[in-house]
Amino acid sequence: MQFNFRDALRLGYEYVKRRRDRSFFNIASIALGVSFLMTLLFNDAMYRAYLLSGGTRYQVEQYQLLIMLVALAVSVMSIANAMLISVYERFREIGTLKCLGALDKHILTLFLGESIIQGALGGFVGISVGLFASAITAGVTTGIHALLSVPLTELLSILACSYLLSVLLSASAALYPAYKAAKLSPVEAIRYEF
Repeated sequence: MQFNFRDALRLGYEYVKRRRDRSFFNIASIALGVSFLMTLLFNDAMYRAYLLSGGTRYQVEQYQLLIMLVALAVSVMSIANAMLISVYERFREIGTLKCLGALDKHILTLFLGESIIQGALGGFVGISVGLFASAITAGVTTGIHALLSVPLTELLSILACSYLLSVLLSASAALYPAYKAAKLSPVEAIRYEF
């Protein structure tokens, strides 16, 4: 029987549904970092476009970009921590899977699939919140017409980059926990008491 990435995503989705509380915090962590990123990138694009159309000068400051990087780093660390806890909670399950013939790559794929699902959901929520925050910012600082001055191609590239970044950050944060899970000895994993 073959075990491919689609199977890993299906099982990861089931695990995310089953463990809603833990998944919620991972998704929220990703969403917060991505929403901050999305707000800054979209506001920067909006202010540049508004300036070109004859508006007054606004600019996203360098310290705001630094804060955004810190927020993304905290998101990655939070995801990695939650995934490590997930590995420890599932030692017996991992041991059982390995005793039934699961290879290291199967276990690795399972955890990466779960993380990618959480990154995709967090990215969607983060982008939605970021766009809403940008609309509020535009309404307060320049007027809602500034939103319409951003070219559609630039908006779509910001959306795509933010979404892709959320998935990539989530997957990269899960690499170490997934590797740790994949390298577990089946006998030790089954004997482990949590």
